[in-house]
Amino acid sequence: MIRGWPVPVPVAADALGLSRYGASLLDALGQGATPPVGHDPAAARLLAVLTELGAVVQAANPAAARRRVSWWGRLLGRDVEQELDAHDSQSRLGVLLVQADAAAQGIRAQLVQQAAAQERATDAAITLEAWADAGHVQMAALAPPLQDVLAQRLDHLRRLAALQQVEARQWQLLREQNAALLARSQRITETLLPAWRQTLLAHRAGDQQQRGQQAAQLLAQIHAEVASAQARLD
Repeated sequence: MIRGWPVPVPVAADALGLSRYGASLLDALGQGATPPVGHDPAAARLLAVLTELGAVVQAANPAAARRRVSWWGRLLGRDVEQELDAHDSQSRLGVLLVQADAAAQGIRAQLVQQAAAQERATDAAITLEAWADAGHVQMAALAPPLQDVLAQRLDHLRRLAALQQVEARQWQLLREQNAALLARSQRITETLLPAWRQTLLAHRAGDQQQRGQQAAQLLAQIHAEVASAQARLD
């Protein structure tokens, strides 16, 4: 049998023994239980960091920060305050990138654990079905009253197998969601964000209008990636 779980055994000759058919397998399946399928702290941490990163990027353009201030605010010096806040936001980006990398590492470790949990649930379903099939083959040798007892037990094993199949599909879905989140995180931190930063630097030295448009487009893409990640995990 898979994973060294107990192999099917001959059925008992009494009702009590038949009602416990497969008990050794159920005991083995109950050992080393995995966390609940919905328990996914690594994804929640990464999504929180990406969400904050999107907000910081929005505030990290000094020129845009000044433009958002009204003429009255400029008279009061609030445009300068906004620009200083934008510079602070840029320094915050470095911290968030480190946090995003750490959270991504957690996702990668989680993917390994989730793959193992999916495999275990799949193997459990196969093994439960094998026990049920083996018991069914032996049913004809039993007296009718005992056949009814065994039939109930086999039905229980098959229902447990169906539940394990559902759990395996849930683990697969969670893995796909986490893989997609990881891919979006990498696109933001390794492609869009560096390009956005480079555009901001070029904006100060070159064609401000063109560079400003490029920065706005990259910013929109960053927000779109964060929004997609949030929607996928809702």
